[in-house]
Amino acid sequence: MDKIRAFIEEQFLVSFDEDFPEDTNLFKEGIMDSFGYVQLCRFLEREFAITFSEAEMTGNVLVSLSQIRDTVAAKLAALGKAV
Repeated sequence: MDKIRAFIEEQFLVSFDEDFPEDTNLFKEGIMDSFGYVQLCRFLEREFAITFSEAEMTGNVLVSLSQIRDTVAAKLAALGKAV
């Protein structure tokens, strides 16, 4: 799961810390736009061999690092893969 944090920090030039917690909404803070969101989803799909439904991609499921980690962990668990 550290790969997710590293990707977001590198791609969007942010650093998660006490002033920018992992539950920060990346859209509301202006960190991520729709193009970046698609890049993030494609990275997650490639890196973890998972797929996102249209409902997941449009349902505010992947707006913070903590939500992203939870969603990826749930998808991996459903596939019987270790987190």
